[in-house]
Amino acid sequence: MNDQERLRAEFDAEFLKDLATAETEDGSKQSESENELDVLAPFTRSVIETIRSIPEGKIMSYGQVAAVAGSPRGARQVVRILHSMSRKYGLPWHRVVNIRGEIALDEHGGGGEQQERLEAEGVEFGIGGRIDLNRYRYEADHDAD
Repeated sequence: MNDQERLRAEFDAEFLKDLATAETEDGSKQSESENELDVLAPFTRSVIETIRSIPEGKIMSYGQVAAVAGSPRGARQVVRILHSMSRKYGLPWHRVVNIRGEIALDEHGGGGEQQERLEAEGVEFGIGGRIDLNRYRYEADHDAD
């Protein structure tokens, strides 16, 4: 197993652990206490905290979130965390886009809602549905705890 395969296996194991933890809890919306985050793996906890830190009217890419959370190659893991934990932790999921400043979701998967939410926060879409990263990208502190 090479380093890339080992890292992917570690991320997958971490994700499955976090998903199992979330599924064993009540399916209703939980409070957002810090104790709930304590049971999560460090990378997952950091991703959640990073996404929560994105202010209104700003965006980050999946890869950017992963890098700030401590794993520059963990963009796919960020997608999984967003998909499985956005509702439970009240994440502003709509503020995370792909590396080109595009909405990765299709119209039926929430892409329309994502665009509406971003536009309501003042984010403008250019030609081809792209967001100007120089204007709207949020630069989170890599050293934040």
